[in-house]
Amino acid sequence: MEAVFCVPAIGQEGLLDQKIAGLRLWERLFHHAKKAGMRPVFIVGANSPVAGAIPEQFRVVNFGDLPCRTDLVVVVCGPSTLPTINCLKRLLETPLSEGEFLDLGNMVVFHPLKDCFELERAFGPGGLDTLKDFLSGCFRPRKTVCNRDELLRVATEKDRKDAERQLFRGLVKDTEGFMSRRVERPVSLLISKRLAETSITPNEITVVSTLIGLLGAFFISLGQGFWQVAGSFLFLLHSIVDGCDGEIARIKFQESRLGGVLDFWGDNLVHAAVFWAIGLEWARRTGSVHPLYLAAAAVAGTLISASIVYFSTMTKVKEGPLYTSVSSSNQKSGIVRVADFLSRRDFIYLVVLLAIFKHLDWFLVAASVGSLLFAGVLIYIKKARVAHRKVS
Repeated sequence: MEAVFCVPAIGQEGLLDQKIAGLRLWERLFHHAKKAGMRPVFIVGANSPVAGAIPEQFRVVNFGDLPCRTDLVVVVCGPSTLPTINCLKRLLETPLSEGEFLDLGNMVVFHPLKDCFELERAFGPGGLDTLKDFLSGCFRPRKTVCNRDELLRVATEKDRKDAERQLFRGLVKDTEGFMSRRVERPVSLLISKRLAETSITPNEITVVSTLIGLLGAFFISLGQGFWQVAGSFLFLLHSIVDGCDGEIARIKFQESRLGGVLDFWGDNLVHAAVFWAIGLEWARRTGSVHPLYLAAAAVAGTLISASIVYFSTMTKVKEGPLYTSVSSSNQKSGIVRVADFLSRRDFIYLVVLLAIFKHLDWFLVAASVGSLLFAGVLIYIKKARVAHRKVS
């Protein structure tokens, strides 16, 4: 069923022009509505400064220009509220009986009558309040289906900052490793909050992150002690900055397939470089060639695993792609969940610790075996998936 997301802002256009996490409020409302499967419409005055910024197909200054039909779902949101994407999706999934409308405080949902004449009230000075008064006289109100933290207020500067904090908190994923959630994310979110206000793109952040990681690998190759400790901390910094590209992409709706590919292969290039750097330093220090064999095994396992994941999952996604699992299947078997756990990057803290105690050679031995075993697990998962499809 088609849904229109309507924001009446005549006389309050200034609210739509305020910035929240790097985007104007009208831009953020636009993206939230589009992601939820709705058509965004902004009711603004013809001479309003913000009217020229909103694309013409989403800007309405006359009631007759509204896309109205009786089979629509109409969501009307005041310009001082920012509903989350999940909230808007839930509204579309909520059935409305005849003669009912949803009352969410500063947002209402209803099926319009003939010609959507109810919405004409939204063009008056009272805007949403006038519309709500009219709906209350014609329909039975039902209470909200969204949580309080899914309806973000943006009427004041304090509201705006609170909304930004809530939006950034929502970027933390449950699938991340323990150290990533507890250490890296708090730092990367602080960085991202500042980067969101700039014109820096997620892809530029990915390139910087990759260069930091490669510089860390170079330092690790120079020798034990200061250089390896400095290199391991650069490796950790790479991981922190690497979180910022995805955060900026999601918070500013700049996700792209190219960005996903750069992020994925940049990470794996850095990991391979670090493995090789450890082996190279070890070989120079001992005069033995065996560390290079271990490094080659770790690099091979890394690149084989990355190739399997990329061609099995990421090439099938037309948008993004955001790496979320080693398997493209929605149903995760036990071995897939184990593989997902092993693919997390908490091992970076072990690199830092072992660099401090001058034992990165221990890490390389484990990595050379572990990366090849991980590649074997991915090959098994891929073959099992192919066999399952043949049986089905």
